[in-house]
Amino acid sequence: MKSKMLLSFAIIIFSTFALQAQIEKKDWLLGGTLGFNTSNSNSSNYSNSNTNFAPHIGYAIGKNSVIGLNAEINYSQSAQESKNFSFSTNVFYKKFFQVKGKFGTYLQFNGGVGWNTSSFLLFDSAGTSSKQTSSNHFYSASIVPGVYYQVSPGILLNADCGGLSYSYTTSPDGYWYSNLSLNFLSNFTFGVDFILGRKKS
Repeated sequence: MKSKMLLSFAIIIFSTFALQAQIEKKDWLLGGTLGFNTSNSNSSNYSNSNTNFAPHIGYAIGKNSVIGLNAEINYSQSAQESKNFSFSTNVFYKKFFQVKGKFGTYLQFNGGVGWNTSSFLLFDSAGTSSKQTSSNHFYSASIVPGVYYQVSPGILLNADCGGLSYSYTTSPDGYWYSNLSLNFLSNFTFGVDFILGRKKS
């Protein structure tokens, strides 16, 4: 009886550690984030919607070390005929750190380039409107901390927690501007990763 109890206990312990197995070399990660928000106001006849989609793919070059490619698409539109579309792509390196059990943290380094196109109505003094368009491209780099929870050996839920970012934007007419920002725990982006390739225990 005691032997059976010890065997059962050993199996439970082994299963627990198996569930805690993280990312191994040669694993593939496929995932992303999806966001949508809309706002309306009857007092000012104002409405605005924004959609964001950011898929990514990664490859583990070592235990808990992943390199990959990320793409991000943003589209927004308002009732005032203002529209904005942007696309960016970047390479990243992501390092995972197990804290306890299925919980852990990570640090991600990004660097990439993107394009942005906007259209809007411009009114003159007589109230006549004309459609205006503008476009620019930008370069960006960021360091993003985050936390994760391993739901199963093949699924990770994660949340970016702000970070340090820099961007440099230029337009065809020679206009440019740069932006450096640092925020931590002031905004979160939630996503999911599916670990593919190697068969999980």
